[in-house]
Amino acid sequence: MPDVARLAWLAVRERAGRSALAALGVFIAFLALATALSIGETFKGVVEEAFQRLGLNTVWILPRFRPLTEADVATVSALLPTAVVIPMTGEGAKARLPDGSERDVMIYYVPPEAVDVLIPRDALKSGVMSVGGSLALVSTRVKMAGDVPLESGMPVTLERSTGPPLEVTAAGVVDLSGIAGPLGGGDVFVDRALSAVEGYALIYVITDSPQTAEKAAARLTPYFPDATILSPQVLARQVGQFAAIAQMGLGVLAGVSALITAMWLYDTMTISILQRTKEIGIMRAVGFKRRHILAVILAESLIVIAMGIAAALPVLFLISQISIPIGFGTALKLKITPAAVLASAAVVLAANMLGALAPAYRASRLNIVDALRYE
Repeated sequence: MPDVARLAWLAVRERAGRSALAALGVFIAFLALATALSIGETFKGVVEEAFQRLGLNTVWILPRFRPLTEADVATVSALLPTAVVIPMTGEGAKARLPDGSERDVMIYYVPPEAVDVLIPRDALKSGVMSVGGSLALVSTRVKMAGDVPLESGMPVTLERSTGPPLEVTAAGVVDLSGIAGPLGGGDVFVDRALSAVEGYALIYVITDSPQTAEKAAARLTPYFPDATILSPQVLARQVGQFAAIAQMGLGVLAGVSALITAMWLYDTMTISILQRTKEIGIMRAVGFKRRHILAVILAESLIVIAMGIAAALPVLFLISQISIPIGFGTALKLKITPAAVLASAAVVLAANMLGALAPAYRASRLNIVDALRYE
């Protein structure tokens, strides 16, 4: 066996140019396949994270043609007695800040008792988590001139189009950058009783689990034909199925490159064997058996494949360190998993070894006399 490995390595070195080209093909095929599989995994991870932030245990009821009413809220509460039902509405306004500057803001009118459920406690940066009367929660996005942050206890005047101005005090300042969905778009949260907007723009339902949320959405649908009912859990599953199909498609496309590389290696080994016909005849004459010839040729192929994969690994690592900004203060990085690397290596190895098998078999079946006479 050591002789087989040594002879295979010497053959690769003697034909360094052709071996390097074959290794380059393996490099490209492995890199393409591993990247394709990793893109699928990355996309699935991003989708899962996004829907986790939306709240997989929630259901959103959004009106289409008319605002939602107290009767709608009562219907939801009756259908889902164990869920937390939070009616909300909102409107755009002009906020006049303590330094005299003005900012366009989005006001959310929420029930005071639901604030602790809607906004995570760790989002509070200063002050207290309280809404009621003239107390409001203000997002860290609302800043005075020169990007000076607003602080708890500061007064804010909200000029609305639906009613008189609201004079509120920032009870607390919250960072909503990590919150997706309808809540992430709010700038100022005030008591629902202060709203001059007719009806509700959203009924936000919180259940005890993602599975319960999916069942809740199905139960609510017949009762709200004129509303849109969204369940992040259902959307996550549908998008996950799409991601799996997309990943499979990318894998198939990248797998084609592995087949092309296998044909390339087949051609390389065929030419190499033709050039070494007399050498193979001499090996047979001095005692090498057919299986030894087969092993030497396959070992050459294995060395070339290993060189291509080994060269691609550091490049794959470098690609995984590249961050692609996708907005909202986040960046996308390719997620390279061991499973993707091993699967890619296995496919490339199998395809190329199969490509090398036919020339290797023909080399092992060469007639000794004919091989020695070959010019």
